[in-house]
Amino acid sequence: MRGLRYVGAWGRVVVHLRRDAPDVVQWAEWRFVVDGLFVAALGRRRPRPLLADVAHTPVPHAVRSSAASLKRRGPLLTRALRAAYRSVDVVFVLGEASRRELLEAWPDVRRVELIPHGDEGIFAAGPGAGPEACPPRAVFFGTWMRYKGLELLLDAFAQVRARLPEAELVIAGSVGADIDFAEVARRADAVGGVDLRPGYVPVEDVADLMCSARLVVAPYRRANQSGVVHLAQTFGRPVVATDVGDLASAVDDDVTGLLVPFDAERLAAAMQLLLTDPTTAGRLGANARERIREHGSWEEVARRVSDVYAQLLAARAGEGGGPRQ
Repeated sequence: MRGLRYVGAWGRVVVHLRRDAPDVVQWAEWRFVVDGLFVAALGRRRPRPLLADVAHTPVPHAVRSSAASLKRRGPLLTRALRAAYRSVDVVFVLGEASRRELLEAWPDVRRVELIPHGDEGIFAAGPGAGPEACPPRAVFFGTWMRYKGLELLLDAFAQVRARLPEAELVIAGSVGADIDFAEVARRADAVGGVDLRPGYVPVEDVADLMCSARLVVAPYRRANQSGVVHLAQTFGRPVVATDVGDLASAVDDDVTGLLVPFDAERLAAAMQLLLTDPTTAGRLGANARERIREHGSWEEVARRVSDVYAQLLAARAGEGGGPRQ
């Protein structure tokens, strides 16, 4: 039923594009065969709009617990997405690692542009208390997925609790299809001090969740960029993250947070450092908030994206295929 509704949604998109004939169509990542087929078909139409995509995850994540790889593969999916990426005029990525992954997977892309992620100020109700005023509590926030390293996090927090019994960990967010919730709950209960909050977190509750913690943890196995990291920085929280993908471009080690290898002992040590040192947590959190204000604003994102649109539309106008409206 969800698949049929998804195809129906694509049908409505096609009707909208034919009726309104926009100059630019900006996509926001593709995950399924049907995405690639529809985009490739639109790319063959003449005249056609300027086509752009934001490739947050250039190769889609696997979302089934039985998947051997964290990357979603398959000959039909590969052919469909290759055709889609070949059809677009520009792909925006959120970091250099994403650029490399994109070009390795889809080398036929015509143009790749790097843009900032943008802040998460939409969630911020006010400045709130700094991390130094919070109890020794860490938060994992977002959809629970296998690639996000929950097993590593629980292993690391068990080591933290052995040395710091008052430490707390909140794991909040919807449970993904590749997560065994019963197993996570069993391990969390064995570790102790873990507050599991499965399910969607309403927007109005996000600020309280962030402001209740001294740090936010991102123990990912695989990542390109993370909205959770930028959310934490928006609230002035330091992030303890694994050094994978483009997380190193978002978390400046010992400046806005701490970067560690994908290793339970190293992750535990970094978490323990900030949970026992509120002064350092406060310093890193303040730096993080300042960084996101200076380098991650939506004004900067909009400027870069609109500049690329203008360049491509001007080039098309010079070829006799300029904007229609």
